Amino acid sequence: MTTESRITINIAIAIALSATAAATGARAPSSPAGAPGPVPVVAAPRPVGPTGILLPAADPMAVEMQREIERSQREYAALFQRLSLARAESEALAIEEDMGQQRVGLQVSLLRIQEAYARRAGRNAFADQLERAITALIAADPPRPTVPDGQHRL
Repeated sequence: MTTESRITINIAIAIALSATAAATGARAPSSPAGAPGPVPVVAAPRPVGPTGILLPAADPMAVEMQREIERSQREYAALFQRLSLARAESEALAIEEDMGQQRVGLQVSLLRIQEAYARRAGRNAFADQLERAITALIAADPPRPTVPDGQHRL
């Protein structure tokens, strides 16, 4: 994957998450000087996106993305557990490759969710940009984990 396509993907993710957070973010209520402010309400924790941005709890896209992130975390934990039990170098390398593919799969899934919502909202230019980022991610050949000659990983 080229640096340019990575930047495009990162920008697309950041823009989508920022736009979602900004569109539904809470605003501070205004009150006359000296008037008591509103009683603070303790809210349930909101999900955090892959870039660390708080996602709006009531936003269907955010809920769907959070579900996908949680699914991915469970899958990654299972792969990590398999890696800790690997007995052969070739087995460990294969699991590490699966872990890399899983991370890319999460990025693709999140972009696909955003693309679908962008199309439903009539934001076709942005959806096309996300589609190009997805294509670049899928087409990229991720680096394979390797062990230098004469060295052993396990």
